[in-house]
Amino acid sequence: MSQRPKRKTAMMTAEVVPGPSSAIERSIKEATTSLEMEEKEDASPDKKIKLSAEEDSNDEKKQEEIQAYMDETFDIRRSFITVEMPSALAVKQTYPQLFTGRQMLAEFQRITNLDIDHLIQEYCVKHANNIIGISKYISGSSIILRQAEEIKQQNAALKQYWDMVTALSLIPMLLKENFVEMVVEITDDQQVNPKGKIVPILISKGTIFRSDEFFLVIEEEIVQEFEEFTIAFATLFAAYWVFNMQYPKTLNNSYNFIQKAIIHLKDGTPIPPPCKQLVQRLQKMEAAESVKQKKK
Repeated sequence: MSQRPKRKTAMMTAEVVPGPSSAIERSIKEATTSLEMEEKEDASPDKKIKLSAEEDSNDEKKQEEIQAYMDETFDIRRSFITVEMPSALAVKQTYPQLFTGRQMLAEFQRITNLDIDHLIQEYCVKHANNIIGISKYISGSSIILRQAEEIKQQNAALKQYWDMVTALSLIPMLLKENFVEMVVEITDDQQVNPKGKIVPILISKGTIFRSDEFFLVIEEEIVQEFEEFTIAFATLFAAYWVFNMQYPKTLNNSYNFIQKAIIHLKDGTPIPPPCKQLVQRLQKMEAAESVKQKKK
């Protein structure tokens, strides 16, 4: 029988008001399937426009219905998860809508009143360059930095996005923890194997800089797939709160840094010393940059 992850004994509360969610532009759109191409060739321009508008309208209506349902059932769902402590599979079978689109992020916001996607982006805009700068002197960072530099050279228009991906992947290393315990990279031809993976973890087909297939695994179950790393990463963190799970000891600093330094989610416990030291270092670098800007 698989080992169950530890659950929190009490729910936590937040004291930060979220900002509006913002979307990250993707540089590569999915190729249209051959079936869709055939349908479009057969359809007249007017018919194509009409079908597209109807599809968009139906999809929007469906999302609104899901959102309304998830809002209405929130209290019952939280009681189900925190009191009965069901398995991830049981939650998915009971509330499959939770694992569609950005509903896990929406659930996190229902719990904490925080827009985690926006807050992570906001933090990275401010601190990503300094995180990357510090990491250049850390043993083992060269592979990530080289991959990041290659992808930025190929698509300079998305430099800010790739800096965010790079910074998030380097945080565990700066806290003397292992990023591969958060995100496992496999080759494109490998099958995603959730066995043995109990606490929330991401599996990436290819490197995080090349992949558009990220699988969220919880308790040996693939619960959702994502195309974009930053959304997958935010959902990975959110999963601990949605499922009321404790952070694993081997990633305690990394997840506490995300919680207390990046999104400012309070739980009544102090920030771990390694996290505090990194926060202070980044604050000093930010202050020094501010002074330089004023002198110009």
